[in-house]
Amino acid sequence: MQTHRFDPALRDEMSRLLPRILRFARSLTRDAAAAEDLVQNAYMKAVESLAQFTPGTRLDSWMFKIVQNTWIDEKRRAQRSGNVISLQDARDAGMPVQGHGGNDRVFLRAALATLPADQRSALTLVLIEGYSYREAAEILKVPDGTVMSRVARARRALVDLHDADLAVPPRDIKRGIP
Repeated sequence: MQTHRFDPALRDEMSRLLPRILRFARSLTRDAAAAEDLVQNAYMKAVESLAQFTPGTRLDSWMFKIVQNTWIDEKRRAQRSGNVISLQDARDAGMPVQGHGGNDRVFLRAALATLPADQRSALTLVLIEGYSYREAAEILKVPDGTVMSRVARARRALVDLHDADLAVPPRDIKRGIP
């Protein structure tokens, strides 16, 4: 491994990015512990690859790309080793999966977890992180139109989930009938 002088200003900027990077990693992994591991691995790769970073360009975009690529690499590695379980398989096995009730944050987190990874990452970058479609496309290495359609499909799926949740009949509190 090559050693590079680690500019304190760059280190500070990477530290300031950490909450956003972690939020993006959580949207990819759907698990807080896995997201923390992903971020740690991505930051290690970033430090090892500092020579490839072009000063004056956007560090946040560079870091999001590293997180995205690290996640893809880890997912491929897990699939090859057979360590992947789908959300439906987890439900079928009786494992606890996130649900929701009246808490909008819990509902949103659970709803985001149901989206395909490509839609979830596009939606997170555009709506949560505030990137333009073009910037998100550069991070995800896809055309702008692909990001637009992924975000649109993700929004539609979230609206449908929300509408379905509202369609569940409320409990009759007076009689205790569900």
